[in-house]
Amino acid sequence: MKEKKTTSLLNRILVNCAAEAKQYGSCVASKVPEIERDMCLKEFLGLKNCMQQMLQRKA
Repeated sequence: MKEKKTTSLLNRILVNCAAEAKQYGSCVASKVPEIERDMCLKEFLGLKNCMQQMLQRKA
């Protein structure tokens, strides 16, 4: 049963944070192969914030 809950939560995160994930992925992809730490920090923080909000709504 726990696997079903985890899958459901992951599904909700992916659906609700798709735009942020796309922005982050696009940023990283545009920097290849010269990727450095924090190059896409703004996009990463947006994705992280979205994911954290989804986790908080779970409770």
